[in-house]
Amino acid sequence: MFGEGKKNQEIQEMRERVDNLRKTDSKYENSVYDLAKNEDEFREELKKRGVKQEDIDVLADIFSTTDLKRMEAEKEKWIDNLTGLRNKNAYNAEVPQLLGIERRQNNDCSLLIIDFDEFKKVNDQYGHGAGDEVLRKMAEILKQTVRSFDMVYRFGGEEFVIFFPATISSRATGVAEKIRSEIEKSDIEITDARGRKFTLNKTVSIGCVGTDQIKDWDEYKADISAEFLKNMFKAADLSVINSKKKGRNQVTLYSEDLSSNSD
Repeated sequence: MFGEGKKNQEIQEMRERVDNLRKTDSKYENSVYDLAKNEDEFREELKKRGVKQEDIDVLADIFSTTDLKRMEAEKEKWIDNLTGLRNKNAYNAEVPQLLGIERRQNNDCSLLIIDFDEFKKVNDQYGHGAGDEVLRKMAEILKQTVRSFDMVYRFGGEEFVIFFPATISSRATGVAEKIRSEIEKSDIEITDARGRKFTLNKTVSIGCVGTDQIKDWDEYKADISAEFLKNMFKAADLSVINSKKKGRNQVTLYSEDLSSNSD
C-alpha cells in the first residue's frame, strides 16, 4: 500500500499524463481518440496505484470517454473557442468533483481569480479584435506558467480562474505573483480595427484563496462541494476587488478582514 505522500504524487502524475492527452490545441481530436482508446488502461493504472474506486470514476468521467461522438458534440460546450481553455461550464462541472477528491485525499487546494485591468479601454480604443488578441496572449501565459495538472478556465469576459490541486495558499500566491509579473512584462502584439499594428503592455489583478485558510475545510463533506466552492470563489473575488482598490496590478491573498470590510 502506498503512503499518502506517494499516493498523492502518483495521482498528480496520472492527472498530468491525462491532461497532456486533453490539451486543447490543433491536435484535440487525436488526443480525445487516444484517451478514449485507453480508458480501461487509465482506470487500471489508477486502481494499481491505490486510488479509491469512487475517485477513479470521477477522474475517468472528467478526463476520458468511450463515446467520441458525444465528446465532439460537447467540445463547444466545455471549451472556450477563443482561448482553447476550459470554460465556465467545465468549471462548474469539474471543480466541485476535484474538490471532493482533494478532501478525501486530505490535500489542501487553492483558487485564483485573474482579472485583466481596464480591458474595456482596449476594446474601446483598438476594437474587439484587438481585445481577443489580448485574451489569447493572456491564456498562453497562464498555460505556460502553471503545472500541467492545474486547471485553467476562461470564466467569462476578461476573467480567468485557476484551480490548484494539492496546493496551499502561500504557494498559489507565489504562482499568482509570477503570472502577474509575466503579464506585466509581456509585449502584446495587436492589430486595431483599421489594420494598424500596436504593442501593448498591460496588467492584471489577482485574488487568491486556499482551503488552508478556511476553518470549515477539515469538517467539509464531499457531498456539499458545490456550496463550499461557491464560498471559495466569493473569497477569491473579494481578494480581486481589493487588488483593484489598491491600484490594480497586484495579488491579494484572502483574509477574513476582506469579508468584514466588503460592505
